[in-house]
Amino acid sequence: MGFYEEMQAFASETMAEFRQGVVTLTRTPMTPGANPWDPPTPETPVIYTLDAVVRAVEDKFVDGTTVYATDRQVMCGVLPVEILPGDTLAIDGKVVTIVKTMRIPAAGTAVAWRFIVRG
Repeated sequence: MGFYEEMQAFASETMAEFRQGVVTLTRTPMTPGANPWDPPTPETPVIYTLDAVVRAVEDKFVDGTTVYATDRQVMCGVLPVEILPGDTLAIDGKVVTIVKTMRIPAAGTAVAWRFIVRG
């Protein structure tokens, strides 16, 4: 096991130990239509529970355009699916929208994720 794989395991264990509240991602897979012009059909939603910590967004991320001072940040370990801006999370039952995703580190083996959320 390499250094970043060890850090990934450590980050996941740490997030599981210090998680706050209940943070979930609901993803609804879509089956493409039989023809290109047919709309996709939604399948049964899949709910992923995240070991995450939630806090106010750090000042260094606030730009007044994409990220506001009233936003929050969520940090979690590596997930089995990729989370994208526009996805929604539920934090203690309240739905929020992801406005920015940050992979830690930016390249190589992911150790953790940081999301900026609004809602």
